[in-house]
Amino acid sequence: MHDGAAVRAAVARSDYPLPGAEARYWVAPGWEVLEQGYDLPDVYVCSIEVEAARDAVIPIRCPQHDLYGFYVLAGSVRLTGAAEHTAVLRTDAGHYRLSYLPAAAYRCRFTAGRHHIFYFVAKGSVLFREPSPELSEGIAPVEALKARLAAPAVSAGLAVAGTVGQSIRRFLRHPGTTYLRRYLAIQVLAMTLLLEACEALRVQDGAGKVGALLAGRMRTYIDERVADGEVVDAASVARHFSISYAHAKVIFRTLMGQPIGGYIRTRKLEQARRMLDAGDSPAQVARYIGWTYGHFNKAFKARYGVPPSSYRL
Repeated sequence: MHDGAAVRAAVARSDYPLPGAEARYWVAPGWEVLEQGYDLPDVYVCSIEVEAARDAVIPIRCPQHDLYGFYVLAGSVRLTGAAEHTAVLRTDAGHYRLSYLPAAAYRCRFTAGRHHIFYFVAKGSVLFREPSPELSEGIAPVEALKARLAAPAVSAGLAVAGTVGQSIRRFLRHPGTTYLRRYLAIQVLAMTLLLEACEALRVQDGAGKVGALLAGRMRTYIDERVADGEVVDAASVARHFSISYAHAKVIFRTLMGQPIGGYIRTRKLEQARRMLDAGDSPAQVARYIGWTYGHFNKAFKARYGVPPSSYRL
């Protein structure tokens, strides 16, 4: 831990200087770390920037059994137990994992270079009921749960993309200049990240035949709506299949290999090209696919290299 001047200098040269954060600056041979965090009663969020001149090991300690979300925005991180051979998790740039970590000592391993990790800790007040006589010490199910949670539990790797990446970067750019604004921003961010992670994991768990069937039905529905000149977007697809907006986006992207919005856009442009070939005017086509003429003109030219008014010539 260094003095206030060193901390202020580290914050000043960081990519994301966060106003009002608890800032800590660590230095050791071969590496230095800037940690900026906000500690609320129900959640802790933290941005960590690491600069390592060579491969480095940084010891940390989790004081309580808590749910952690590790989001790697640059570089990578590998977490091991106190014994270096005990692998806990590894996450690379553009990915994240949810992890339930028991109270223990851990070691973070970084390769040479620059790393940026954002993480949150959902505290027990969020995840569990308050203690009650019905859940006192010594009850078998409670003791069994404690035994299960004595070992780390780590989710599969998930992509920091779409809403997840946008939410984190928006928060890092604009965390709020007053306590109340920061409090609200952190609450929204934490809930968004948890919900998005739950949706992604649910899709991953059901990404077999059921998930593939649903994604295929979504694609067919989009194709039919576009062909009929009906309004269609990600929100209307989600409503039609009685799933959440986030679930619709995640399952389509996961199983179809592209964002649902991008697929709808492509299908509309293909429909527009067919209509122009058939003799419809650009204005008629724009109305049919539900776009303004200006938007249609720009999108068509970007995809096919010529404006729609020149396509038939």
